[in-house]
Amino acid sequence: MLTIYNDQHVLHHGKVEMFRGELVPCFEVPARVDHVKHELERRRLGALQAPDAFDEALLAKVHAPRYLDFIAHAWDEWVALDPSNVSRDALPSYWPTRGMRTDVLPKSFPARMGLFSFDAGTPLMAGSWAAARHGAACAWTAALLRKQ
Repeated sequence: MLTIYNDQHVLHHGKVEMFRGELVPCFEVPARVDHVKHELERRRLGALQAPDAFDEALLAKVHAPRYLDFIAHAWDEWVALDPSNVSRDALPSYWPTRGMRTDVLPKSFPARMGLFSFDAGTPLMAGSWAAARHGAACAWTAALLRKQ
């Protein structure tokens, strides 16, 4: 078995997420991936491979350009709102509901954060975009290998 491994996953290490109305430590943490990697190696279940380089323009074939632009710049916008945000994860605090326009990009960062977030269970931090791009490279590499 070949495993395409995202060694940049550690860049997306959230501090807290919202769960049942409380801020709790993030459930999805790099240690979980590291545990799986360790077990794959320990059990000798096959090779671990870094992803191949890929053209990031491919991301626009899967995601809307306005989403990609948001996620690429969201951390900088978060910190620009308040420099002390550098020490806090960004979590959405409100979302558009049915009947609200989603075709118009909100001007405020919190509104855009809610537009592009499913829930408050996935915080955004400085390394989220880099980790996500590397994750996309993993998916691309796996897809190319599958075609062979």
